[in-house]
Amino acid sequence: MINNYEQKYLEMQEQIKELSYLLVNDWENLEIHKVEENIFRKLLEVGRRALEAYVANKGTGEDAFGSLVSNYSEKRWDYISIFGTVKINRAYFWEEDKGSGIFPLDKELNLPQKHYSYLLQKWNQMIAVDGNFDKARKQLEEIFHINIWTKQSEEINRDASNYVKDFYKDNPAAEQTEPILVVEADGKGIVMRKNKQGGEKEIPKIRLKKGEKNGSKKMAIVTAAFGIERNIRTVDDLVKYEINNSPNKKPELKIVNKDEPKPQNKIVRATLEGKDKGFKRLVEEVHRRDPDSKCERVALMDGERALEKKALEYLMPIGFIIILDLFHVMERLWKLCYYFCKEASIEAVLWVKKYLTMILSGKTGYFIGAIRQIITKGSFKKSKIKAIEKILTYFEKRKKYMKYDEYLAKGYPIGSGVIEGTCRSFVKDRMELSGMRWSELGAESMLELRSIKVNDKWERFWNYYIEKEKIRKYSKQDTYFDKKINRIKENKVA
Repeated sequence: MINNYEQKYLEMQEQIKELSYLLVNDWENLEIHKVEENIFRKLLEVGRRALEAYVANKGTGEDAFGSLVSNYSEKRWDYISIFGTVKINRAYFWEEDKGSGIFPLDKELNLPQKHYSYLLQKWNQMIAVDGNFDKARKQLEEIFHINIWTKQSEEINRDASNYVKDFYKDNPAAEQTEPILVVEADGKGIVMRKNKQGGEKEIPKIRLKKGEKNGSKKMAIVTAAFGIERNIRTVDDLVKYEINNSPNKKPELKIVNKDEPKPQNKIVRATLEGKDKGFKRLVEEVHRRDPDSKCERVALMDGERALEKKALEYLMPIGFIIILDLFHVMERLWKLCYYFCKEASIEAVLWVKKYLTMILSGKTGYFIGAIRQIITKGSFKKSKIKAIEKILTYFEKRKKYMKYDEYLAKGYPIGSGVIEGTCRSFVKDRMELSGMRWSELGAESMLELRSIKVNDKWERFWNYYIEKEKIRKYSKQDTYFDKKINRIKENKVA
């Protein structure tokens, strides 16, 4: 008599034969792209039969206790794979005086908590962390004719994200070999919605009243840590002034980063749970990368006071030098320039070049004094003086982080391009898709799992997640098995 496994195997063989027949008969006159899709659909059917044959060969788990236990029933489980739904019959063992029992086959197959296979979950989230949950649903439905609804995708996202913290702890970056360890931190707003549960939600656009804001934002703290080689350069190496003689071309002042070393082993994270959590993560990452404090440590900051306070609290005590990001210096320098020079003029470019050179040469105090002398000798309105003083105060309060002559001589980075790009590519490009509104729980989960993809740890994380889920789900079952068998053996001996 033919068994279930053999039956499934024969069905699979028949499907392969049918595919061969269709190629030279029914599909002979089709265009190649249509044949390609037809082959793919048939191979999915073959894959489902193969998976059914594998399950049939495993049996139901009824022999888990050998001859010691015969008290069981069978229950069916719908396993949704990339090939379609596979029905799995599993033996269920219980004790009369206990409220629950076990399925031995579940552990052997490592069935997931949800009906969706781990592979399907992984591919669903691979799309969702870059696009959105609805896009993931549509793409997988188009390819595999399997529908994972948004709510289910959100649940998968939350379940997986719960393991991200432990994954980074258990899979630390290799000990750093570059001489300079750099950290950066910045804030990026995410539009929130009132509902506390769930992930993203698209809200139809409505006409807002005058002064009314379309959604409120909560600040995500974005952090980056990486190693970098030393890059010793001079002010003249950095600041380049170019004049193009074409009539429509404006004069330019460029910051040149030629041959700048690339960040190595970069890890970026983001959280909505506050600045303290973001900086604690940075400290943990630093200790993992540089446990013996061999590296020179640099923190690039944008001058925002709240972030500066946290840097002083968390980073200064472990040997970090705080550097004010040069790009933020230049933003304010250009703004200051236009109080004295005409915009887009050669005069303005030369003005900025002069004072930027002064600042990069370690003469920030002289620069501030020079501007104040100009104000004193000139005839400026009070409102303009007030605006100029506000910018000068920004520089004055941050002079201790503007020792650029020393930083350049030591080969330190002085521009925070990494964190600026991270805020855009990591947070904005996903969290600010058209119409997105987030709950705090949904946003935090997405930021956690998206960091895994951005940091190029996707495959390693999913292997980790699946293994941890197996331990969580089945470790109690092992204990149950042992106790049950021991009780049975004791009763038989008695």
